[in-house]
Amino acid sequence: MKKTIFAAALVLGFGALAHAADGKYQVGLGLFDSIPTSDFGDYFKSSLGFNVSGDYKISDMFSAGVEIGDALGYKWKEDTNNKYMILTYGVRGKIVKSMDFGSKKGDVYGIVGISNYSLTTSPDVGGETKIGYSFGAGAQMEIAPQWLVGLEVRYHLLKVHEVDLNTIAPALTVGYSF
Repeated sequence: MKKTIFAAALVLGFGALAHAADGKYQVGLGLFDSIPTSDFGDYFKSSLGFNVSGDYKISDMFSAGVEIGDALGYKWKEDTNNKYMILTYGVRGKIVKSMDFGSKKGDVYGIVGISNYSLTTSPDVGGETKIGYSFGAGAQMEIAPQWLVGLEVRYHLLKVHEVDLNTIAPALTVGYSF
């Protein structure tokens, strides 16, 4: 039931973006490499992944939004036939500082999020969903009117059965502001 309610909220949130004006909205896509740290890094290799986001600019300094991310599979260091997959969906907030990058406009920002982390294994031996947190920083630069590219680094904090599944995820991002 929680997943259905959350999915409906995401659909409605992205649907509201269709009524955007004045550069208050931004949609984005990111490609990341999620690198396990702590206990998680002792047993698993890194995973490529992607995320999709939508943000609303509350003021010149703050924005809030929703995001969905998918780590496509952390392979065991000792057994490459098994993978651990993590799908995230949640909300995030940014503290933004506009600045110039030479002749281009852009932003630097701090970011914090809270998400549901849906954990599954391949081959499938069951799964579960846990609440986790993330924080990080990034920068984005306008490359054409309304189009942005950027770099972001986030640290994800997640605990499952007393084991830390923490990761650090550097990402390349592309966004469209409207």
